[in-house]
Amino acid sequence: MEIRAAEIGDWPQLEKFYTRIYRKKHPLQKREFWAWQYSDSNYGRAFIAIGDNRNIVGHVGANFGGGYAWIINVYLDEEYRGKGILSKLYELARQYYPLAATAANAAGLGLYRNMGWYRYYDLQRYVAINPNIANYGGIKDILGPILVEHSLGKPKGHYWEQPGLKSLILPDGSTAINQDKVGGLRAVDINSLESLMDFAWQLGYKWIDYVTSWNDKVCKEMETKEWVIDSLSIIPWRLEPVQIGYMCDITFLSEDPVPRDFIVHRSFSDHGRVGSL
Repeated sequence: MEIRAAEIGDWPQLEKFYTRIYRKKHPLQKREFWAWQYSDSNYGRAFIAIGDNRNIVGHVGANFGGGYAWIINVYLDEEYRGKGILSKLYELARQYYPLAATAANAAGLGLYRNMGWYRYYDLQRYVAINPNIANYGGIKDILGPILVEHSLGKPKGHYWEQPGLKSLILPDGSTAINQDKVGGLRAVDINSLESLMDFAWQLGYKWIDYVTSWNDKVCKEMETKEWVIDSLSIIPWRLEPVQIGYMCDITFLSEDPVPRDFIVHRSFSDHGRVGSL
């Protein structure tokens, strides 16, 4: 059994592995996307366990941000479980930064409970719908494609180099993901909530959403401006492809305690990644 960090030269085996364990068209099945996510140790690494047949049988990904290694893409073939392999993969990630995660399924939560991690308040998703839209015909209409014409620039930074991500930076410095195919804008950094809303509505976006920690002070301001939490909105969380009724369910966990004022940014972990947006 070989356990180590993956390199781009492992791509043939990585592609085979990702095709085997993930749904069709998962972003990690593209070499370009893998290179963005894992090939630069400043931003992330993939750690793999290779079986005697030279196939990848275990995988732990880590996205580096905010001083933490955010654990993502965890998988181990059933026949290899219970042998301490995952622990060795986690240890490789721990050598970079303290460990944290955002988990959205029962298996992930169960794993971190068994590992004794701290669980915090679930991340919050707020949604606003353009008040200038009159008599829209329901969810299918509001999620319909729009044509947005603008000359807004692209934000700088590794997150914005993500293949397939359509980004923009607004005049007030706020940043967002353009999802014009489904009529909306996904805010990433908010400098002025009022400016963000005014400009988005002027451009013709039908909705905006924002994901952050429960303790983010902008949440209180959003509530005064008629943004609603995920469970009260008609706009689903999963939009690539659209999954009607799929709401945001993202729990923040860490191996060691984090500062009380720590806020989970949309670029941390994989809840701000194409394919999960």
